[in-house]
Amino acid sequence: MDCSDSDCGDTGYEDYYNIQPWGGEVDNDVDPEQNRRDPEYAVCDCLRVEEIKPTPEQVPGSKSQKGGVCSVCVMVSPADRFSTLTCGHSFCKDCWCMHFEVQITQGISTSISCMAQDCDVLAPEDFVLSLLAKPNMRERYQQFAFCDYVKSHPQLRFCPGPNCQIVLRSKEQRAKRVMCSSCKTIFCFRCGMDYHAPTDCGTIKKWLTKCADDSETANYISAHTKDCPKCHICIEKNGGCNHMQCYNCKHDFCWMCLGDWKAHGSEYYECSRYKENPNIAHESVHAQAREALKKYLHYYERWENHSKSLKLEEQTLEGIKMRINNKVMNASGTWIDWQHLFEAASLLARCRYTLQYTYPYAYYMESSPRKELFEYQQAQLEAEIENLSWKIERAETTDRGDLENQMDIAEKRRVTLLKDFLE
Repeated sequence: MDCSDSDCGDTGYEDYYNIQPWGGEVDNDVDPEQNRRDPEYAVCDCLRVEEIKPTPEQVPGSKSQKGGVCSVCVMVSPADRFSTLTCGHSFCKDCWCMHFEVQITQGISTSISCMAQDCDVLAPEDFVLSLLAKPNMRERYQQFAFCDYVKSHPQLRFCPGPNCQIVLRSKEQRAKRVMCSSCKTIFCFRCGMDYHAPTDCGTIKKWLTKCADDSETANYISAHTKDCPKCHICIEKNGGCNHMQCYNCKHDFCWMCLGDWKAHGSEYYECSRYKENPNIAHESVHAQAREALKKYLHYYERWENHSKSLKLEEQTLEGIKMRINNKVMNASGTWIDWQHLFEAASLLARCRYTLQYTYPYAYYMESSPRKELFEYQQAQLEAEIENLSWKIERAETTDRGDLENQMDIAEKRRVTLLKDFLE
């Protein structure tokens, strides 16, 4: 069956890339032209295991062997109890079988080598299967061999979804977003991890390792509360939007930098950009270490903040679903009349998901005009995301046309950034 990765898909908020009214059928070919314009778009086949299991390669038969003493068990056996690999080393079938069972128990399959000392010749699949007697061992070996086959094939990838048995075959070996047609898991085809554009596979692995290693250092920024910069009352962040309004003094400020929100407006969105110390190369080792930590925390805080915002916006989407259902039940319109709210929340999640993965990309970029362009586009995307989030959270008083216009702007910012920097 075909698995086409488009911007329309199954229901559910966890699928940040697909907008579909719940209860509807999935149509992956709604807009093929839009798919071709999508820089993340990829097409793959979702196959069952039996559809791609390779046939064991046939190897030349065992060489004739006279009966004698097996050099492993030192037992005398007749000729028909010996088997010989292409390297010429011959052992009794019982020893071969025991050798294979030990290797399979350790999870080894296609890399089982000859028992002779310093011999690197591998035992082919049909040779191993001809000597394994226990059905459970034969089954385990075939499972391991199939896994090795898929992992070594440049166009095949196991779906990482829980308990999913689907294997995806891609038309192109690139770091593209693919979706399993069975469990709807979305992941990067190249590395099998959560999709991470515009950050490449190697960079996201480095970033996630660094975050895990430095998690204790960054613990202090994990709290959900900050003080209002004007009246200093404690405020809890209970939504995804970074545009905050103090319930006490009504002061509007940015959750990330605590600056006056008016300064963010249509100006360059500075708080997403890290300002490096131009004289750091001449500072002491300790000063450089502090600067490195400061830089890391700048990007980590924004990475973590958008991750939390995505979780908070799940609640927003659930609330929108309930509101739409209530309006439909109370004859205040049909699903079509209110569908734009659901689409806006889904688009917001898709944009914020992309924005979250721009921070590892920026962290590892060297200072250059290209980095300045990236940070400018990153800032523009972040500004439009916050505008969209603000309007969604106040959707009851927001004009539909204004909301749909903001959706269009945010998506164009996202696609533009990916087209320029997706490698």
